[in-house]
Amino acid sequence: MRVAIVTRRYWPAIGGVERVAMNLGETLVAAGHEVRVVGQCVDEGRFGRMTHIIRENLCFAPFEHGGVSVVQFRPTRRRRALLLPFGLELIPLMGRLSQRRLRRHSAAYYSAVVRPVLAPLLADADVVHVLGGEVMAYAAVDAARRAGIPSAISPFAHPGDWGFDAGSIRAYREAGAVIATTRADAAIYRGAGVEPERLRVVPLPVPPIAHAPAAADDELPVPGDAPLVVFLGARRSTKGVDLLLAAAAHVWDAHPHARFAFVGPGEPLRAGDDRILDVGRVEDAERGRWLERAQLLCLPSSSESFGMVVGEAWSESVPVVVSDIPVLRELVEDSGGGLVAPREEQALAAAISTLLSDPERARALGAAGNEFWRRRLAPAAVCAQHLEIYAELSALNSRAAA
Repeated sequence: MRVAIVTRRYWPAIGGVERVAMNLGETLVAAGHEVRVVGQCVDEGRFGRMTHIIRENLCFAPFEHGGVSVVQFRPTRRRRALLLPFGLELIPLMGRLSQRRLRRHSAAYYSAVVRPVLAPLLADADVVHVLGGEVMAYAAVDAARRAGIPSAISPFAHPGDWGFDAGSIRAYREAGAVIATTRADAAIYRGAGVEPERLRVVPLPVPPIAHAPAAADDELPVPGDAPLVVFLGARRSTKGVDLLLAAAAHVWDAHPHARFAFVGPGEPLRAGDDRILDVGRVEDAERGRWLERAQLLCLPSSSESFGMVVGEAWSESVPVVVSDIPVLRELVEDSGGGLVAPREEQALAAAISTLLSDPERARALGAAGNEFWRRRLAPAAVCAQHLEIYAELSALNSRAAA
């Protein structure tokens, strides 16, 4: 099968969607399929809500990575000039109006402008899989439909942040299938008007964590007898870093030697306690070392579209403590791989202390999470679920064309 994956940004740029695209593409190739990624950029430059429409992305030549061919979708300057009216959305009042109502129509205008550039990049595909929303998602769905190619879309939308403008919703409603990451995620798209029969639930692919061998003089700065709680991810406001820092003080009442390591990019912490380890951004192999040493991973987010670091912890048989939000609660309840706590510092601390006080229970939860990861989240398992959807869409498309 020839699969075209359409995404705004791809490796070597690093991010959640970029990792999903790379893991899915390379696993499809390993299973014997042909994959082409169509992306706007591969660099880490600014990629805002509007700038991706009218800015000139850095040009890159076609290349191959992990057996996946990568080509650039880059409208000419003349075509980008036709998109300048989108700049009006940068005006606060006009932007809100456009997101709610006008994007449904402006997405079609965007598609008409860029389709002559985008359509040839999709022409020989058996299925088009779009990652993300916004007007590019609608353009890809529209171009595929006009070429008689079935399409699926994985929105990765965050209510209140992105992915629910009128143009994105139009793309979701017109794609052959909308692939949600959890049942809770699917309910959100159903509420946005996506027909239930076109909704599918497939988790994100979570590859096993890489490991770097530790040199004798390069041990982690954690005493051998100290319990370790790891936070893994970017320090965005929705991730609950401040909440976990506040909970640490309560955990220390029962476990005074416990360390809390914050692994991932973001502003430096102002903790004032050497039991708080501000690790910062690290390479993938270093992430593996921290997870391997951890007694548990804590993710007290206020919103998530999936929570990939939870799956990464389970790939290492590490139990998790997560906040009580629908997506994370569903993952933990389905897997039995951890505890769910209200987003309140004492409740969070109580859940952490429970697992630190009962290592046998923590190991059992970690083992359950690892089994769930092998069965549902490992790349080969996720790839197989996507292939079933692609085959279903192709069969429906063939019957419709007959």
